[in-house]
Amino acid sequence: MSLDKSAANVKSFNLRDALFHLSGSKKVWFGLMAYFVLVKLLLDAFFPNAFADPDQAAFFQWLSIAIFGVVGFIGVVLSEHTGFPDAWDTLKAKPIRVLYALGAGIGFGILFVALDMTTGFTHYITAAHGVAQQYTGLVPMTLAFSAASIIVEVVHRLFIIPLLLFVISNLVLRGRWQTQIFWGLAILLSGLEPFLQSRDVLALPMNLAPIYAVVFYALNFVQVVFFRRFGYFSSYLMRVAFYIVWHAIYIH
Repeated sequence: MSLDKSAANVKSFNLRDALFHLSGSKKVWFGLMAYFVLVKLLLDAFFPNAFADPDQAAFFQWLSIAIFGVVGFIGVVLSEHTGFPDAWDTLKAKPIRVLYALGAGIGFGILFVALDMTTGFTHYITAAHGVAQQYTGLVPMTLAFSAASIIVEVVHRLFIIPLLLFVISNLVLRGRWQTQIFWGLAILLSGLEPFLQSRDVLALPMNLAPIYAVVFYALNFVQVVFFRRFGYFSSYLMRVAFYIVWHAIYIH
């Protein structure tokens, strides 16, 4: 290719056109990361003590945000090759699905609140983390956990499930058994978050730990179902609704 043609191609590149032709899933991801950056700036400027737990604050460092952004984007690309629906078009076609996701999240939030009000299990967890309570205010909690939902989605669903599904079904089995393998991964990996938070589970009395683990597992499994049926944005919305009830409105 001549230098003149190369220069012409560079000149003809239009960022607006490139963004217009991105899939809905990729557009949603860039939008979520822009929101994450905005939340980070707002928390730093107005709510520097939003996180009572230093372990949670560590996820909001710039390097962490960049890493999750890249890993999440890889997950989005893989999801487009493993049978997951477009994250935006699927919801836009039937907006009622947004209400399904929000309703499921609110429902689980109410379930966790009811469980805590009857058992007081969060007292054991906050004591294990060395804090009096996680709640630091409605606005900072809403901002923090709506952004934290992005991280949760990347770690527990958006990256690992499409990656394993792509390797096992697309590469090893050449496109066969995708549905069966997905459900196997869904059943197995819905326990990932409870496992990674085993510190919280082990802090509970023996009679409460299994109940907490089962409810936590159910939350993750329902999110995987939303991810598969309506795209990852629906799973994200479900987690946001859950967190708003559980961490922003309910004081514990």
